Amino acid sequence: MYFLTLKGSHSESFSHKVIKQMIYRMVSEKARNVIESKLEKYINNRRADVYFVLKSGQRVVVEIQNSWISVKDIIERTKDYNKLGIYVLWILNGAGEVVANTKSPENSKNIRISPAEHFLYKIYHGRVYYVNINEYLHKTTITPPFALHFSLTDKKPNKILRDGYKSFYFRNMNYSHIPDWNILCVDYGFKLARFFDKNIFSVLQLKIKEYLEEITEMKCKNCSRKFRWFHKCSLAHNCKFRPLSNRKTTKKILSQFKEDYGTYIIFKALENLIVENEINLSIKKINKVIKSLQKK
Repeated sequence: MYFLTLKGSHSESFSHKVIKQMIYRMVSEKARNVIESKLEKYINNRRADVYFVLKSGQRVVVEIQNSWISVKDIIERTKDYNKLGIYVLWILNGAGEVVANTKSPENSKNIRISPAEHFLYKIYHGRVYYVNINEYLHKTTITPPFALHFSLTDKKPNKILRDGYKSFYFRNMNYSHIPDWNILCVDYGFKLARFFDKNIFSVLQLKIKEYLEEITEMKCKNCSRKFRWFHKCSLAHNCKFRPLSNRKTTKKILSQFKEDYGTYIIFKALENLIVENEINLSIKKINKVIKSLQKK
């Protein structure tokens, strides 16, 4: 958390100014791979909020968004920079008009996200970046950037919905910590800049594997031997140990992770682990649940 002494109301221009100055200052001071920084750089007909040059020679602009923005405008703005070989880092105000619900660095379910958030999540392959601003005792506090991952909910519809003039989606939300201020340039169809946060989907897969390792080190009382998850005991030793069924295995995994992640992302993680031969479960049953959740 950063404490600033800037005065002013939480207007659009004030919030934009606070976030812009924080990103400029902290990346300039803390990022090891940045060699040049500039606040408000004009590039053709665009004015970038912040501009960086990396040691690799790659150029990055930071687009800080508070107000509502259409997907079309995001695409046009990104393409304008990309045509010049410049990578774009999008950061949203977690309490601005650009979001459908206020976003915080935490796990939560059935949260509304705007079309802009939905689109940025897709082009960033599993993350959207936010900054939050709060005022307390005449001091403005601002969070460092944080990443959120979205996934389908268990019960809410997946399609886009409307509330008056506003459109939104329902999604589950998972928080991902950003470890430092270094910037990474990627090409996901668009030339984008991002931080070195871990993808929540990959994090969950690792947690599932570790959990299975933990619960499958079972010891047979008859023969005092350790058995892995799907190994059978030796009948020659009259062993009564039996490995858990696919159904019981899945129930244990859901019981362990559902509260934080929700059903859909867990089953997608299981599907991927099965395909990569990391675990041995029935993929047909996993796919059946995934399809039922996708049809909502």
